[in-house]
Amino acid sequence: MRIQCCWLLLICFGIACKKSVGKSQPATTSDKFSRGTNLSNWFNSYSDPNQYSNRFTANTLALIKSSGFTYVRLPIGSSVLYNESNPSQLNAGNLSLVDAAVSHCIAAGLAVTIDLHSDQSNRMDSLLAADPTYADKIAAYWKSLATFFKKYDSAQIAFEVYNEPHASAAGLTTQSFNWWGSVQEKLVKAIREVTNTHKILVGGEGWNSINGLVQLPVYNYPNIVYVFHIYDPFLFTHQGATWTGWQPAMLARNVPYPATPEGVAPLVAAASSTELKDALTWYGSQRYNIDSLDKWIKVAYDWGKSRNVKVIVNEFGSYKTYAPRQSRLNLIGDMRKTFDKYNIGWAMWDCDEGFGWIDYTGGNRNSPVADAGVLQALGL
Repeated sequence: MRIQCCWLLLICFGIACKKSVGKSQPATTSDKFSRGTNLSNWFNSYSDPNQYSNRFTANTLALIKSSGFTYVRLPIGSSVLYNESNPSQLNAGNLSLVDAAVSHCIAAGLAVTIDLHSDQSNRMDSLLAADPTYADKIAAYWKSLATFFKKYDSAQIAFEVYNEPHASAAGLTTQSFNWWGSVQEKLVKAIREVTNTHKILVGGEGWNSINGLVQLPVYNYPNIVYVFHIYDPFLFTHQGATWTGWQPAMLARNVPYPATPEGVAPLVAAASSTELKDALTWYGSQRYNIDSLDKWIKVAYDWGKSRNVKVIVNEFGSYKTYAPRQSRLNLIGDMRKTFDKYNIGWAMWDCDEGFGWIDYTGGNRNSPVADAGVLQALGL
């Protein structure tokens, strides 16, 4: 999950209504990739290598499975396995640890999506947009990765080529969103040279936004799944999140959902900056609720249906530190109900961090405790 300030400003001033979510072919309960959670910070570029072997224990994986989830999404940081000087040669030491993690998840009865999660420097996005030979390097990386992991059945593992491309949305290139379509196809082709049976997940520019999704081409390869992320309404889902770079989100506290002018009036009166006042006032005036979510999500659903392709959402959620608890549960529940309405498979961000649903008794990672309210909101 990487959201940048320019996208946030678009959302704040109403263009978010053009960013929708969607799906196309039904994600039935028989599909292992239908109800997921993200195992963030296990193998990200910023993760502690000392916990590569033990961050998510057998007890936690068993809890995920028993709670009703069918799969996990496993972000793999660009510095964990990728070797830029020799992209076909994976980091052998880390590869054995990632493989062990995948094996443990599958043994727990969970399918796994592995995705290339670039670091937060924007370097990889800039290079992919500017240098065609760099895309060849990432393609070589994916060919090696797929060659290794295709030993797992296609019902057990899927490959997501790149998390949240954003060179255009972030102003790293002057090209339109369309630059990404051909680059992504190169990565898809590299995986298809290795396996035709495993699902490949692809997403759009603009941090996997719906706006980026609907600008993607339909790739002429089997078993392609189109993904999107949705964190709208952003002022609510990221209130208090300091990494957004957007002052209203960083300063916001106790923002309610659903949104009404009356509900935000005390917050507007107490706001510490004009920018926060304006953002809160706008948020309340939009009266965001389940109908708003439906309008956004239906855009993606309609796009997928018209092209006869499958669409899922593999990141959504709400930062819990400063959000009113019941409002957070309302948002998660409304999202899930809307996904179910359109038969859209989903994966919540995340599992046990700021957006998560698991805590640990006394900080002991062998003693996970589920948030029953979140599970209920998810229909689990």
